[in-house]
Amino acid sequence: MRATQLRNRIVVFFVGIALFISALFGAASFLFAYNIEDRFFVSLLDDEAQTIAIQLETGQQPRPRLDFIRYYPAHADLPGVVREALKAEPHRIEFSGEGVAHYHLKKLPTGYLLAEVSEQLVVRKIKGGMLKFILVLSGGVLVLALVLAFVSLIMAKRLVKPLDTLVKIVEDAPVERLPQNFSGQFVNDEIGAFARTLEQALARIRRFIHREQAFTRDVSHELRTPVAITQSSLTLLKQTPLSDKQAELVGRIADAQHQITQSLEVLLALAREETLAHDSVRVLPVVEQVILTQAEKIAGKEIEVEVEVPAKLALPIAPSALQLLLNNLVGNAFTHIHSGVVTISASTHSITVADTGGGIAPEQLETLFEPGVKGPDSNGMGMGLSMVKRLCEKLNIELSVSSSEAGSVFCLQFPNGYSQVNK
Repeated sequence: MRATQLRNRIVVFFVGIALFISALFGAASFLFAYNIEDRFFVSLLDDEAQTIAIQLETGQQPRPRLDFIRYYPAHADLPGVVREALKAEPHRIEFSGEGVAHYHLKKLPTGYLLAEVSEQLVVRKIKGGMLKFILVLSGGVLVLALVLAFVSLIMAKRLVKPLDTLVKIVEDAPVERLPQNFSGQFVNDEIGAFARTLEQALARIRRFIHREQAFTRDVSHELRTPVAITQSSLTLLKQTPLSDKQAELVGRIADAQHQITQSLEVLLALAREETLAHDSVRVLPVVEQVILTQAEKIAGKEIEVEVEVPAKLALPIAPSALQLLLNNLVGNAFTHIHSGVVTISASTHSITVADTGGGIAPEQLETLFEPGVKGPDSNGMGMGLSMVKRLCEKLNIELSVSSSEAGSVFCLQFPNGYSQVNK
């Protein structure tokens, strides 16, 4: 497809250039011929004007030497066509008359010289032949242009062949194994230099992928093992006699442990390009669990939490992914509001977390989802909303935010016919 387009472009380019040059030189030829013809008549009238001046000085009757030139002593003596034209354009020297008549005029101090040159218009008589000659010449140039175009195609095919080979090497390489050691087959020219640069870039990407794979593998092992040990220890600890305060602390540790487990699952799935389980989860229990998990952030604050989620509403998203998203959005709202209302609402296509806090500064709103960006009251690392954005992109969920002095609204928009998209 690309080769055909390139060939057509080359042919069209050469043909277009040939036609343009032919038309340009054809028009120039006619202009040149008409200009030379007009200058010839002007020169004849200038010569006749000198003759008339001599005749008048010697007292002779003014009489032009050429039969097609006439002397008119006054403006009223001129033919009607010429007089009417001079009324509209006093400085005009060339006129078209009735039928094929054509006039050239020269004004004298004592009258006018008028030449009726219809029989002397050479270009008018031969313009048909000139046009045929130009068309034949243009045809020859067009044939030559086509020949040059096909020669250029052959040369271009030879020049582009190494580039086609390079493209095929990259296209045929499997996703999991990038091509390597391929630049040696190219000669030392611009394409060869490009192939070597591409090979070096792919080698760097391959090393980067290997480092990332090793990192996620090691992190998965090094984190999941202590998390599992902590979970089993908490299970044993809950079976022992505990005071009310100890039981409360153990419960908070267990909730944090559960949150760490789910976050670890989602983050490792994102890092490994894995597919998150695409379950259908009831939203209300997840929202309630998130509120309980984040409740300590609003302890001692005059904050009212409103939940507007239908009891039977279910969305096609993994519970761990939904809980991670809501933990960050609800926790963010609980952290940055000191008094007011936090509203969590949901419908068949969206989940909204709104608060009546002071809003987000406009300059911060532009970079809100970038890693490391956080508000002045935040004690975190500024990674929560960045992680939310990444997860939304992976799950094909549209994340939007609006903010004013009346508060902020974060919205998760699930598209119609929602389906997970692996990025």
